[in-house]
Amino acid sequence: MAELISVIVPIYNVEPYLRQCIESIINQTYRNIEIILVDDGSTDKCGDICDEYAAKDQRIKVIHKKNGGQDSARKEGMKIAQGVYIGYVDGDDWIEPEMYESLYKLAKKSGALIVESGVIDTYTNKAVLRKPFYTPGFYSGKKFQDTIPTIIHTGNFFKHGIFPYLVTKLFYKDCIFKYQMMSEESNNLVDDVMCVFPCVINTQSIYITDECFYHYRIRNSSTKRSLRNDVADIIKANYSNWLKRFNAVGYEKSIQSQLNFFIMYLLASKAIYIFDLNQSDLCLIPYGGIKKSSKIVLYGAGAVGIQLYNYISNSDCCSIVYWADKNYSSFSDLDVKSPENIINIDFDYLIIAIFNRDAYISAKKSLISMGINENKIRWIDEKYLNNPKLLLEQCNLFNDSKI
Repeated sequence: MAELISVIVPIYNVEPYLRQCIESIINQTYRNIEIILVDDGSTDKCGDICDEYAAKDQRIKVIHKKNGGQDSARKEGMKIAQGVYIGYVDGDDWIEPEMYESLYKLAKKSGALIVESGVIDTYTNKAVLRKPFYTPGFYSGKKFQDTIPTIIHTGNFFKHGIFPYLVTKLFYKDCIFKYQMMSEESNNLVDDVMCVFPCVINTQSIYITDECFYHYRIRNSSTKRSLRNDVADIIKANYSNWLKRFNAVGYEKSIQSQLNFFIMYLLASKAIYIFDLNQSDLCLIPYGGIKKSSKIVLYGAGAVGIQLYNYISNSDCCSIVYWADKNYSSFSDLDVKSPENIINIDFDYLIIAIFNRDAYISAKKSLISMGINENKIRWIDEKYLNNPKLLLEQCNLFNDSKI
């Protein structure tokens, strides 16, 4: 008989998307599932929608709780989960009908304790497949150990070896339970990351498929794109504890090096202000340092671009004279325009606010072909990409013993 899969769904104020999410789980071709809907103190009608579906489908359980964030909601779901396997879906996303049947079959056929799949980044007018970095197959023993040096950071800024998402995976419950229930002190900053990576590295049993089942809805209003002022303090307080979670013997040096790259990524994408605090004439230090009051064209309106736009707009750093993205039509609620007009703008520097190196290279080539002066184009300085410790030391967040 097929084993029970528990699907945990943290929900907070996602009323416009929740029905699509729930129905995508209800309609899974794998039928032996329990669906745990955790209403995390929603102030819209999410709670009512959860109860409505529970009345229709006996596989659905509903938890109503005080708002505590996504991680706390997942913990409450885990407490009552009865499944042999655990899956996760966020309340504003949805999944393909065959997701859990496919992942379960791969787990049973291979003996893997975790199964990883791809993700479908879903915009208003398009969908983009993101497949895993590693070649499809079962990774354990020596084959798994060979992935350790690239599992968090592949060397391509910034690209993970394993996706840092709970939602793209099926976990054997006994493997994920410990890490899901660990104390979460980061205020939902890296709750996925510090659950997924320690679990995967210590389990050392994962099957990777390049099939994509999970629809990640790209929303400009997502909490992942909101400006936060606590990032640097959270990192300083939790860095040592994060490192301790990776307790697989013999990998400490490799994991710490990759974790430093990840911390640099977090700071540069969510707390770039920390690098500029002691600067009198320069700002945007990760981008090589730019003279204050310079006129900036910002290229990129994804999560990194929005964070950078918010920072520059709310500081005395520089002035943004134009904001562009090749998918500008997808950002109707933002002041984002076509890149075609950049050539007509008077500016000092163009910052490419994209953290994937391949995407950056493609964007740079396109901009140069339009006639943009290459010397005006800035991205993360190569010296920091080669050694993130150089940038981390400028923050004065850590002493040498920690990094």
